[in-house]
Amino acid sequence: MTGSPPAPQAPGLTALPPRTVEFRGARGGQAALTWGQQGIWRSTQWLDDGDPYFNLAWTLPVTGAADLDAVLRAVGRLLERHETLRTAYVREDARPGTGTRAGAGTRVEAVTEGTEASTEASTEASTEASTGAGAGESTEVVAGENTETGAGEGTVQRVRREGRLTVGVYEAAAKPMTAAKALAAELAATGFDYAAELPVRCAVVCLRGRPRALALALSHLALDGWSLNMVAAEWPRLVAGEDLPAPEWQPLDQAAFERSDPPPGAQALRHWRSGLASAPRSMFDFPEREPEEPRFVRYGMDSPAAAVAAEALAARHGVTTSSVLTVASAALLAAVTGHSTAALQLIVSNRHHLRTGAMAGPAAQDGLCVIDLGAGDQRLGDQRLGDQGTGDQGAFTFAEALGPGHRRTLATYRNGHYDPSLVLAARDAEAWHRGADIDLDAFFNDVRQGGRWSGLPDVDPGDAGALAALRGRTRTFFVGAYSKVKAKIFFATGPAPSTCEFFVLVDTAFLPGRVAERMLGGLEELLVRAVSADVPLDRIAEIAGLDPVRRPAGWTRVGPDWVSLPETEALLRRVCGGPAAVVLEPGDDGADRLTGYLVARPGLDTPDSVHAAVMRAAAGRTDVLAPRHYVLCPAPPAGPSGWPDCPRLIEGGGRVPSSVMTALGR
Repeated sequence: MTGSPPAPQAPGLTALPPRTVEFRGARGGQAALTWGQQGIWRSTQWLDDGDPYFNLAWTLPVTGAADLDAVLRAVGRLLERHETLRTAYVREDARPGTGTRAGAGTRVEAVTEGTEASTEASTEASTEASTGAGAGESTEVVAGENTETGAGEGTVQRVRREGRLTVGVYEAAAKPMTAAKALAAELAATGFDYAAELPVRCAVVCLRGRPRALALALSHLALDGWSLNMVAAEWPRLVAGEDLPAPEWQPLDQAAFERSDPPPGAQALRHWRSGLASAPRSMFDFPEREPEEPRFVRYGMDSPAAAVAAEALAARHGVTTSSVLTVASAALLAAVTGHSTAALQLIVSNRHHLRTGAMAGPAAQDGLCVIDLGAGDQRLGDQRLGDQGTGDQGAFTFAEALGPGHRRTLATYRNGHYDPSLVLAARDAEAWHRGADIDLDAFFNDVRQGGRWSGLPDVDPGDAGALAALRGRTRTFFVGAYSKVKAKIFFATGPAPSTCEFFVLVDTAFLPGRVAERMLGGLEELLVRAVSADVPLDRIAEIAGLDPVRRPAGWTRVGPDWVSLPETEALLRRVCGGPAAVVLEPGDDGADRLTGYLVARPGLDTPDSVHAAVMRAAAGRTDVLAPRHYVLCPAPPAGPSGWPDCPRLIEGGGRVPSSVMTALGR
């Protein structure tokens, strides 16, 4: 398991003989994927083989008088210190005899490569104790049970204790850091073989024979943004030959902890269940459009004015700039899609615990943030009659949304560590209850260090003229287009410290590519205007220059969800193979519900059987919603309007709790 960098194409680089770095860590071993690894792994499996989307290109400077041998020793020490940099991700049965699948609390054999013997340990013993292994010692690790439901099933992390890494060496004609950045991009342009290759490639760039930079390509399975900052802080000390304390927590330890008894994440699961119950089943419950080619487009913005305005709003309302940006993104998305409640998945770093705060490796998971942008007001325009308004969000301003939105954002960040299999089961249970698949493909990621800026322009946000002048420095730009991304919209900050660097990616099968660019300008306009005036949420589309989605006649809103009544009725007819009707009528609690009327037939003679058939037929669709109540009749009425007066054989919701729902206590 070695890495061999490809020959460089970057101009101004001359290849020198490559070098081999040998490493020998404190331990090797095998365990189930951590919850953070599962999230990245699941996303990589959605892409084509060899797709470099989750590769990270990175450069580290080499300062002082360090020679090439000192730099290579530092590379070896990085690999020895951080097990994640010598980890492969393999199917558990890919190599017979290399591991035993086991549940939490069972004794298993650890695979310790490069040693003559392996040891045993139980999950209970190693949950808290397997930290800080002494140098040269072989330490036991635990293999836990993989989660099901597609979150890494059958895949394990396998840490190699010892091995070799091929490191390229190049001489730069000039500007070694610039050359190293170009070289890092080339190294990252090819996807990793996760089972056979180290998740790191690197090359040293020299100037006049002296190392000046290290070019790196890293798999996101190995490091996240937090880990990159850790490694960057360690790097100059390792180059200088400093003997750093061994890390006390590694992904193998994290995997054991996550399978302890009782497992962590109970509060996070409750947070998810509550959010799922109040979120729209999709922010994109409207007809698809012909996608552009490539299908996914991303635009970026550099706006010092947006940063200054966000800082002012955060200070005024006692919230964070991260919450300001999150609520603004939610408001823009809701304005375009016609929702008064927005659901975003926030990328949660999960670094608030001392152990994970010092761990190199992916720890982030998606957290569900549901923000009410209508003050609980579900009043509508008359869209049931074909009016194409955006839905009444009430007399509720952006400023008034910041406090509640901030609390929801904080709650999301506090509840981002959970067992993905249980959250997926909760999603399935909510889908069964709601009557449609739950689509949460809207994301927000704040990648700023500490979630804040530093060195912003010294501009008084209360000075309208100065803020307007600052807007003159704003630029928007096209970032790229992609054929596959597992998101319908993705809002993200950039790492720039002295400006609001912001990005929007959209799936053009739902929103035109130009919407991404317009949202960037709309974000700046919303933030700047909110500094000096109240901005009603029901005017955000107008203020931002966005065109709300237009749903055809026959669409209506049921709770937080939009649904096409004609398409839902047509679906029910296809399922039952005969006449049927779907009617919007008051339920037992007074709220509107969809009632499906149909003629009973063998195999479809109970609400339970009908609901199961409807859910199968509706899979993946965002235009239909399974009826909340089913009425089975012996025969159809004389006319379409006569269904409610038909004799009834049996009726009910059809939501008999599944085994998953029972396990979740629903």
